[in-house]
Amino acid sequence: MKKLLLGVAVSTALFGGAAHAAIDVDSNGIPVINAATTYEIFLSGSSAAGPFIDSLLTSSKVPAANRICDASQLIYKYSDTATVGKDQKAYLCVLNTANPALTGLAGNKANLLVYKRDNGGSAQGVSPVVADAAIDFLKVDDAANCTKVGDGVAGTSFTKINCNYTSGNVALSNPRKPDFGISDVDPIQFQGDNTPSGFAPITAADLTKLTVKAAASQVFGISVSTKLRNAMQEAQFGKANACVGKETAACMPSLTSAQIASIFTGKLNSWTQLKLGFVGGKQLDLFSNASVANKAASDRLHICRRTSGSGTQAQLGIKFMGYPCNSVSKQGVIDTGALPESIAKAQVHAMSSSGAMSECLSELNSGSNTVGTSFNNIYNSGIGGRWAIGIQGTEQNAGLTSDWRFIKVDGVEPTLDKVVRGQYKDWVELTYQYNNAHAFDTSEKAIIDEFIKESGNPVVMGATNQAAVHQWGQSGFLATPQSFAAPTSGIIGLDKPVNPFSHGTTEAGALGSTNNCRMPTIYNPGATGGILYN
Repeated sequence: MKKLLLGVAVSTALFGGAAHAAIDVDSNGIPVINAATTYEIFLSGSSAAGPFIDSLLTSSKVPAANRICDASQLIYKYSDTATVGKDQKAYLCVLNTANPALTGLAGNKANLLVYKRDNGGSAQGVSPVVADAAIDFLKVDDAANCTKVGDGVAGTSFTKINCNYTSGNVALSNPRKPDFGISDVDPIQFQGDNTPSGFAPITAADLTKLTVKAAASQVFGISVSTKLRNAMQEAQFGKANACVGKETAACMPSLTSAQIASIFTGKLNSWTQLKLGFVGGKQLDLFSNASVANKAASDRLHICRRTSGSGTQAQLGIKFMGYPCNSVSKQGVIDTGALPESIAKAQVHAMSSSGAMSECLSELNSGSNTVGTSFNNIYNSGIGGRWAIGIQGTEQNAGLTSDWRFIKVDGVEPTLDKVVRGQYKDWVELTYQYNNAHAFDTSEKAIIDEFIKESGNPVVMGATNQAAVHQWGQSGFLATPQSFAAPTSGIIGLDKPVNPFSHGTTEAGALGSTNNCRMPTIYNPGATGGILYN
């Protein structure tokens, strides 16, 4: 949300209403982008919501009046060639005039082009917005640098286009000031280790420059390489147990919050130091207990973390280490680079996006460079797989296409139901923000406002969360109770999911604003409200 609402808004956007003339394309099937007929908006920040955004853009289940894009027409998705959209992407569609908020705009343009920068994570949706400073986006208006790689189906899938991209090269990049940003956590959290390179830590004074809107609750989860997950199942259920290799909630292994904090602060350097199983009444280390099929080629502990400025990394610090919420908290371990495994220290790999995080976990699992080019180090040379642990938004990998899996935290699986019951802890409220002094085109500002609004719509979330249906349960995003009333029954409605809890309060002014360092509480139970605990 990586988040998500962005996805929600986009997806909402992408489906809608009365058809315009189709987007013009050249002889190679590449759209001809005409500034006179196309609104352009630039969004930077959270990478965690990528799959959710995509499904939002193509899901026909979003009501027509809530869509941003016309689903009866083709939707084009551009991706940077180097990372296949893990760092940079853009979406081109026909604007949905069935949405009342998108009719009669002053620009009277038919099409919409949304640029989305994932590279650098959530802080790129905060720091450059505060500074109102230009950052690189994907360049899509030069057909000579782009290639169509797949045909789409209206209302179902994108027509895919890959474009060459090099940051800092104006021939292959598009330096622009973000119109608005999205972050997995609220802006004030981007200080200390959460400060992105090239920007100053966010201060209270910076917040006065922004309009910040809580968009949704995003559920995160601890992710582990597949063989590590299987070894944990062997330790916790027994090597011969039918759960080993299974994906159900009952078969999900678990780590405690204290174990997770110990790993991510660098207190452990070897998987032999993690005690999970008992054999004959004796506690054994995880590595020694693992079967040959699931054991890594080395016991060295590997951590796939996100780079400084990532909202995914920031929420991990908040939820498991209290960082940067209090003065005695400890930040997560930093990137160790190409450190020899003979050194008794955890290997830490800092990744720039949720896509690169997935690549890190998958390639360490296999011990080879099987996914892409973002994660290149000595472990790609075929010397054997390693066990690795990371953090991801739960809208990721529902189709099990990557070689990593989610686990339970403190014995609780990361589902929307467990969040609503007050049992699962690893969720935060993502926010949108824009600079009050930013020079907006009037019509494009109206589109942005509708984008933000529909991102928080629980009906839209219910439709787009279908991309986050795992074998262990439904996860993804929930609407915030600051904007929508949660069910008083205490039971989640998956068609319109609303979180009864919030990191904001009902108090007026800044005191009540969203701050993910605050312990979440029920926001407004009403006369008959409640929480279902059992």
